[in-house]
Amino acid sequence: MVCIEHISTYIPENAVSIDELQEYLNLKAYQVKLFKKIHGLKEIRMDNKKNLLNLLFPSIKEMLEATNTLEEEIKYVIYCHTIQNIYPYPRNIFQDIKKIFPFKNAICFSVTQQNCASSLVALDIAESLLTNTKNNREKVLILTGEKVFTPSAQLINNTTIMGEASAAVLLSKDSINNKVLNTKTQILGKYADGLSISEENQKDFEKIYVPTLAKLIEDTVAEADLQIEDISLILPHNVNYSSWKSVSKALNYPISKIYLENVSRLGHCFCSDPFINYESAVRDNMLSKDDYYLMVSVGLGATFAVTLIQH
Repeated sequence: MVCIEHISTYIPENAVSIDELQEYLNLKAYQVKLFKKIHGLKEIRMDNKKNLLNLLFPSIKEMLEATNTLEEEIKYVIYCHTIQNIYPYPRNIFQDIKKIFPFKNAICFSVTQQNCASSLVALDIAESLLTNTKNNREKVLILTGEKVFTPSAQLINNTTIMGEASAAVLLSKDSINNKVLNTKTQILGKYADGLSISEENQKDFEKIYVPTLAKLIEDTVAEADLQIEDISLILPHNVNYSSWKSVSKALNYPISKIYLENVSRLGHCFCSDPFINYESAVRDNMLSKDDYYLMVSVGLGATFAVTLIQH
């Protein structure tokens, strides 16, 4: 059984209000009001003094210190990101990470085509890699975190505003906690244009978004012979409050059991959201041993992803 052995996250201290971003993101007054009053976003985190490596560094360092992981144990490093070009050519983020951390012999690759759902797809990939290895000491490290270096990278129009944060997720076969039971994805290629989607397809996507996500959640739970009532908590992507309110209604699942406390203070931190929400939920004593919970994310393009885990 593959398990999440440890999750470490880093959230910059510098908070930027949605009002402060109005001019930078070219938002109209009604859009600011929409984000604050309807979508529940108040501020995001940004650190203009730190580059991408500095953003990832604290999560990786904390993970290594917390787990005492040895260099030879990490067989794969998977970096999940949404923005395609995240580092200045010809530099490579993995090369710079390896200069600092003991991953010199690790096989490194990125997962990016599923956009903000890439981190949950990476969980599925990690499970496959570890299930097929004969060495039970081998581990997979998943990294997330991106810089919002342009307005176009920070804004999904009338939907959400992106913030900065990072996560380091260590998976192994020899842990007894957070068993990864199943990951299901659904890709709707009709909406592959993402931010460049036509107005017609955008309206269509808005109509099918909630029922598609709700059904994928139900199917993931059903495949494990569980009911939605058996799920103690949903750890979502922090896209906004209003869409999750609609998903809660479609599932007939209490909104109080969808961890949304970070939406207002962090915004949508690309692939990192479910892992950040996990740390927050554990801190808030919202998960007990053997509880079933879901990590859920949707990436532009459009990829819907749900992972079932037992605490």
